Amino acid sequence: MKTFCSISRFAVLTALVSLSTSLGMAATTTGSAVVTSVRGNGLIGDQPAKVNAVVQPGTTLVTGPDSTIDLNLKANGPFVRVLPESRLSIDDLTINSDGAETVISTRLGLKAGKVSGYVKKTSDQSRYTVETPTTTAAIRGTTYLISADGDVWVKEGCVNVTFRNISYSVCAGQGFDPRVPGVIDLSPEKLEMITPGGFIPTGERPTAPVGPVVNVSPVK
Repeated sequence: MKTFCSISRFAVLTALVSLSTSLGMAATTTGSAVVTSVRGNGLIGDQPAKVNAVVQPGTTLVTGPDSTIDLNLKANGPFVRVLPESRLSIDDLTINSDGAETVISTRLGLKAGKVSGYVKKTSDQSRYTVETPTTTAAIRGTTYLISADGDVWVKEGCVNVTFRNISYSVCAGQGFDPRVPGVIDLSPEKLEMITPGGFIPTGERPTAPVGPVVNVSPVK
C-alpha cells in the first residue's frame, strides 16, 4: 500500500511539474508581422514582397529605389515602414504573459537605409530596440525615424540612444546626430518626414503625445 501511495504521489508530482512547464512555455509566444502595403519593389527573404505576406522573426526585408514596405507587428509595434533602398532584419518578436504585466520584446536590425515606425506604450519591462551598425535605439511609446548611419529622429515620446557606450535621451522634436555626436532640434521639414503619406492609419494615432511630456527649450 505504501509503495502504491508513493507511486501515486510521484505520478501527481510529475504531472504538476509537466503542467507547470507547459504553462510556462505557453506564456511566451513568438509573434509575426504582416505586410500591409508595398510600393515599388521589395524582397522578404528571397521572395518578392506582397501584401498580406507573413514575416517571421529571422527574416530580412529589402527595398529598392523609390520603394517601401509597410508592416503591422501587432502587439510588437504595431507599425513599421521600411523606406527606399533599405535592409531591415526582424530579429525578435516575443510576448510573455506570465506575470502581472505582459512583457513584449521587439528587436529590429537596420543594416542599410532608413526605417520609420510608431510604437504603442507598453509595460516597463518591455523592450523595443532598433540596432544599426553604430547605434542602439531603445524605443517606448514613440513615433520615430532611424537611419543606418546612426541618425535618430523623434516626433513623439522619447528614445534612448546608445552610441559609443554613451547614452543620449532624444525626445519629441529632437534628433540624435552621430556626427556631433549629440542631440539636436529637428526642423519642421524633418519632423514631417518621420511619418510620410499617412503612415499611421486613422484611429491608431494617439490624440496626445505618448510617453513623458517634455518641454524643449534652450539650455545653457
